[in-house]
Amino acid sequence: MNTTHDSTPAVEHGTLTLGRQLGQGGQGTVHEVTNKKINKSAGGGGWDVVYKEYSPTVLPGLDTAALGKMVALPGELIPADSRWLCEKAAWPASMVERQGHTSGFLMRAVPDRFQFELRSLSSNGSGTKLLANLEFLLNEDSYVASIGLTVSDRDRLLLLADLATTLNRLRRLNISVGDLSPKNLLFAVDKHPEVFLIDCDAVRLRGITVLPQAETPDWHVPVGEEKATPAGDVYKLGLLAVRLIARHQTTTDPSALAAISPELGDLARTSLNPDPARRPTPSVWAEQLSATSRTASTAPASTTAAPNRSRPNHTSSTGRPATGGPPGTAPTPAPSPGSINWSSLKETVFSVAAGLLFILILVGVSQNDSDSDSEGNASPQSTVSEETYAPPEPSYEPSDGGTSTSGDDDSGDDSYETSAPEEPDPLDEAFAEVSPGDCLNVYDDGYGDWSEDEPGTVPCDWTTAYVSVTDVTDDSDACEEGGGRSAWSHVNDDATTTALCLERQFQEATCFLAAGSGGKPDSANLMTVWDCDASKVPVEYDFIMQITAVGAGTEGDCGQDYSWEVLGGEGTICAMVA
Repeated sequence: MNTTHDSTPAVEHGTLTLGRQLGQGGQGTVHEVTNKKINKSAGGGGWDVVYKEYSPTVLPGLDTAALGKMVALPGELIPADSRWLCEKAAWPASMVERQGHTSGFLMRAVPDRFQFELRSLSSNGSGTKLLANLEFLLNEDSYVASIGLTVSDRDRLLLLADLATTLNRLRRLNISVGDLSPKNLLFAVDKHPEVFLIDCDAVRLRGITVLPQAETPDWHVPVGEEKATPAGDVYKLGLLAVRLIARHQTTTDPSALAAISPELGDLARTSLNPDPARRPTPSVWAEQLSATSRTASTAPASTTAAPNRSRPNHTSSTGRPATGGPPGTAPTPAPSPGSINWSSLKETVFSVAAGLLFILILVGVSQNDSDSDSEGNASPQSTVSEETYAPPEPSYEPSDGGTSTSGDDDSGDDSYETSAPEEPDPLDEAFAEVSPGDCLNVYDDGYGDWSEDEPGTVPCDWTTAYVSVTDVTDDSDACEEGGGRSAWSHVNDDATTTALCLERQFQEATCFLAAGSGGKPDSANLMTVWDCDASKVPVEYDFIMQITAVGAGTEGDCGQDYSWEVLGGEGTICAMVA
């Protein structure tokens, strides 16, 4: 029934100033919005907003209560989760009403880095600016390079690793993507390989969906299996891994993937098992993909015909963060090397261009006050606080937004080769500057990621010196694990690895996360740091534990408090439930 969910803030359609129509599909149309911005703390006035209006034929089946819950979700999450969701997924920001009835929703416009200049296949010039959709990569390297994309084997593996990590975190938030396919994934590789989920009003959140579940042809779970489940997402992750490495639209043969890594081949086979219970978790994929990427080729895709290719966890005590990491017609598979039909490919690309225009994403909406600085501006605003989407730390800088298609930054360089950077990668340098004995202001954020993107040293007597560095090595397996010890591994541009062996600096009155049952904690992530007064924890945890004592020895006398042996038996910490 088409009624607005009571707790969901809505924007009246009449308050929107609509610009161009950016796209049209079976569910409705997407329009540019010129008088709204979100996440103004991002700088540059905030992120651009777009409006998706459902078609009249869709509205009768629309579960607006479910849409309302999706819009409300970021405001219910802890800041770290809310920030992450804003950066990784196409999440509805605010419902839009016409005369009291839901007509669609607002979302963020696609960031520039997830778009590319399509190179004309008949000339060396640049053409339309399109979304960088993963569908393009399900073709031979010669095709990919010829349309203006520069992607290496390592990029492909790291894109898959980032997707696996994303699925794992969504799983913890009780979200299943459902219609997981290259049509609903954007990618970027310029700085580091990453993916964005789009069309997120189609996901399943806590068992509910906005519209009946549908699947993309050739990207469906086995007949009879329930749609939009975590196991179904893993099945489609396996399909994508097989096809992305094989450069093929429809294959289910994992031989090409197994040729790169037998372990990945095995993962693909178990992921495609008809029994959902036998499939691995996304975190297993993320770990193996990250490990394999370290020795994968960094050479970009070639414009020449590709050579024939053979077709053949995170422990509860240590808290080691896991490493690794639009509507439209799919491009036709590229012809076999040596017999490329450029005319056919040209028609395919521009068919894709018509369908891929500007899919749009993400969260939270507020009235753009660039029109007026007056405090009396009474234009409607979403009651979801911008603070929900703002960073919890001042150092956080969200990704760039925008939907510019002007091509003003086109350098006119027709070369398809990428030379080595003239200057070292800043992240490589940051890891190289760390030495044994340094202390870092970094910790596990509770979701399998480190709290900072790069290591930052601080004096070891500071309260923010959360870990000390015991060794710097080229092999993360050389670092001890467990009881407050872990490793932070980074793959450099030259494919070498820098691994920081870390040891937790425990301090009284600080807090960490633990899991348990029966009202008692029984396992802890000792590498986490958490606000002792927080009211929410990540879904895999149950308790916030506050350290009451840090002592030497293996036994410790904690009285009524709980105790954990730490640092390989060199000490004990006592903690109580905060």
